[in-house]
Amino acid sequence: MPRITSFQVKNFKGAEDVTIDLETRSSSPVLTLIGLNESGKSTILEAISHFVTGDKSIANLFEGAYAETSALSLIPLHRKAAFTGEITVAGTIQLEEQDIVNLAGIAKDFKVILDIESLRRPFQVIRTFKFQDSALEKSVNIWGLSLKVRKGKAGVYKDYVRPKEGPDAPDLWLKCIQLIQSQLEQVAYFPTFLVDMPARIYLKEHEGETAVNRHYRYVLQDILDSLGEGLDLEKHVCKRIEEFKEKEETPNWLSIFFGSPNKTPIDSVFQKLSNLITREVLGSWQKIFQRAISAKSITVEWNVDTEKGNLPYASFFVSDGESRYAINERSLGFRWFFSFLLFTGFKQTKSRKTIFIFDEPAANLHAKAQAELLTSFSRIASNGNKIIYSTHSHHMINPKWLSSAYIVENAALDYDEQDNFGLDTKPTRITATLYRRFVAKFPTRSSYFQPVIEKLEYIPPEIIGSGPYLIVEGITDYYALRLVSEHSGVRFKFNLVPGAGSGSSGPIVSQMLGQGMAFAMLLDDDKEGRKARDAYRETWFLPDSSVITLGDIDASHLKMAIEKLLGQETLDLAKDKLGLKQNPTKKQLGWYLAEACASSDSSALPQSAIKRLLFILDFFQRHFERQHLEIN
Repeated sequence: MPRITSFQVKNFKGAEDVTIDLETRSSSPVLTLIGLNESGKSTILEAISHFVTGDKSIANLFEGAYAETSALSLIPLHRKAAFTGEITVAGTIQLEEQDIVNLAGIAKDFKVILDIESLRRPFQVIRTFKFQDSALEKSVNIWGLSLKVRKGKAGVYKDYVRPKEGPDAPDLWLKCIQLIQSQLEQVAYFPTFLVDMPARIYLKEHEGETAVNRHYRYVLQDILDSLGEGLDLEKHVCKRIEEFKEKEETPNWLSIFFGSPNKTPIDSVFQKLSNLITREVLGSWQKIFQRAISAKSITVEWNVDTEKGNLPYASFFVSDGESRYAINERSLGFRWFFSFLLFTGFKQTKSRKTIFIFDEPAANLHAKAQAELLTSFSRIASNGNKIIYSTHSHHMINPKWLSSAYIVENAALDYDEQDNFGLDTKPTRITATLYRRFVAKFPTRSSYFQPVIEKLEYIPPEIIGSGPYLIVEGITDYYALRLVSEHSGVRFKFNLVPGAGSGSSGPIVSQMLGQGMAFAMLLDDDKEGRKARDAYRETWFLPDSSVITLGDIDASHLKMAIEKLLGQETLDLAKDKLGLKQNPTKKQLGWYLAEACASSDSSALPQSAIKRLLFILDFFQRHFERQHLEIN
């Protein structure tokens, strides 16, 4: 399936030029925007929600009678008086090999051959809002895919020229775009106002319809679509009611309708809705909280509002087997998770992946609820979907996802100034910086990444110095490499950290990620080492170059541990020093190297071992130098 690799926002409110990369070198399926209040997190998320594949309910805010008023809110605050220009939300698209095969199949129907190599290059899709003197002139979607084709055995590819005969003329480019758009990841935005579920969800578009009603109306249709039976609220509910009313033409038509067989098909639609919601929402609820809940069923009932132009509406009720309550009467926590599960449960499809966007999710709920929400995020992102969410709460930070996290700040405000109350009149300028890059460049600006520090409750011990760090598998490896490092005459610009075994260094990785430190991990190239290497990469979303075994450094080190690099000469020296009759055990060798480090005894290792270990240290010296250049 085609995938979105990054978003770029320009001139959207205070986001003058912001890029969010979804596929960093250490990519995670969950991307966190960390920042204080008024930093601009919501602005970035709202902008992304307006992408081409964004929610229909969000897009609908910019259509119809209220389009100009709504679009005005997108203009940067300091330019609202007379803004002439463009607001753009762009996505970079990368096609998979199967997508290219499918497009080539379409080209065959047009009797041409596509240039495959050109399709492997990423392209942009841009949604543009064009303004003239603060009035919205038009909103257009621009697909930057260029096709190169050739006919028959002709050896030269030429740019495809679209037909000029009209919209109904066969158009290869349009067919390709339609296929890509139908399979491209959809952007699903969950704004905070959705928690305030209306008591009545009107099932038909009407004058003065609120954003919340529109959103839930689309959610109900999403649920029906998931059944795959072609059910439609407009056709199978609203029109049936309208047709009966027109046929009866009597003041008491509604009473007659409710007593007639015509009501039964509509009841059937809502029975299907109720059954599906009960199964999905309550089932997901138990998976997240890992305990039984009092709710036994969810019911969706319908009626007609005669005081509002005979508009049909739906209402949600929850039952515990004895009592029945309207959803909007329940606690904030219940309403939040119900809305969240309702929203996410029916936007996940096998044919199309989703990028879920959550703005300060569960911000008003207690810490345990926020932690349970993170568990739900992991479940949602486990099947190819992605999540982008904002937070300023340390309860909503998962160290495993920090490699892809962003620090969001508003350059117009200085949060570290105690006397600053956000009254600065400078134009808003929102920036988003990768977490590790921000911490490396601005280590004193702790207020921006304070939630992470509070989450980890970590103070780096002085004994290991400052980063970057090389985490080694165990204490023996640590002392061996440290001894060589101290007596080599080379000033290595990284510090060594001893691990607790091949697969037990997760807490150290968590701390490193939380502090935004550059680090790498070296493991033995035995079976356990290779297994641990793959697990660290997958669990913590670390790039391959950051977790390696000795065999990854040099083929001559395959299936070897650090002890093998020390060689028999080192074992002989240790045996003599410790007065042993046979080779030292691993524990004895560790004591030997620890004493050598303590006494600064450079003769504890032979030159052959020093040469081999220096090769390892030099390798990581170059690795961290490259990493430093990439960050800066």
